[in-house]
Amino acid sequence: MFTIFIRTIIIYFFVVLTLRMLGKRQIGELEPSELVVTIVISEVAALPIQDVSQPIINSLIAIFLLVILEVVVSFGAYKNFTARKILFGTPSVFYEKGHINQKEMEKQRFNLNDLMECVRNTGATSLKEVDFVIMETNGNVSVIPSAQNRTVNTSDLNIESEPTYLSYIIIDNGSINRNNLKRLGFNEEWLRKQLELYDIQRPDGVFCMTATFDGQVVVIPKDGEEKRG
Repeated sequence: MFTIFIRTIIIYFFVVLTLRMLGKRQIGELEPSELVVTIVISEVAALPIQDVSQPIINSLIAIFLLVILEVVVSFGAYKNFTARKILFGTPSVFYEKGHINQKEMEKQRFNLNDLMECVRNTGATSLKEVDFVIMETNGNVSVIPSAQNRTVNTSDLNIESEPTYLSYIIIDNGSINRNNLKRLGFNEEWLRKQLELYDIQRPDGVFCMTATFDGQVVVIPKDGEEKRG
């Protein structure tokens, strides 16, 4: 029992660390080769846990080699368009400005119900409201609305809008994120003064604190209400 416990911990952390090398895609966004590698890794990782007679080092080497192979293949596809086309394919245009590509839909086994479902998911009610429906290489379907049905933005109305600043977490459940503090150009003295404005003496009294480059601060004390500054 103890052996299985230790092996499970080792396999878990090793798989997590190696999969980090594959990037940050979600399962639904994986390319075919990435999905295959993920499935095979799960099978290989399970072997030394299910059978303690199997040397754990064999599984670790196999997992590492699979990830390295996928990274090399992905890099090759990144550098070479032909390799990218062979490995990942190309987007499939199902609908383009009034024309439905029936051959492509048949090739991808994508029926009209699937097409209309994707259109409705964007808030449109008919194909007249969209210009393009495209299946990307990872299987996701992109729907591009027609010009008259696109969301109006401030530039369309010739309105000058205020710049948007990303909000960074400075304190997370009492712990200071010094990387974000440094990224914003602030220091712990600035942080101390900010907390004093909210009558908070220590960071561990804060559940969440965020800040932006232009100095907008939001503080949520533990067991307290949100405060903005």
